[in-house]
Amino acid sequence: KLQTPASFAQSVQELTIALQRTGDPANLNRLRPHLELLANIDPSPDAPPPTWEQLENGLVAVRTVVHGLVDYIQNHSKKGTDQQQ
Repeated sequence: KLQTPASFAQSVQELTIALQRTGDPANLNRLRPHLELLANIDPSPDAPPPTWEQLENGLVAVRTVVHGLVDYIQNHSKKGTDQQQ
């Protein structure tokens, strides 16, 4: 689903609240700083280009979040469990 920058940031906040309520059994809270970094990227065409360091940090955040999602699907979600059987 395509999201606006504001709705992505809201989704990160909602995930944080949900993890607090559930006790975060899959340790997804470790992804929060990376998600917040991604949520704070200014997609405006008028925004200045990122520095090399900002670009590297963004790519590391994307990689970390994708790895976390794959780990969650494979080890903690019902869908991932069904596929492994």
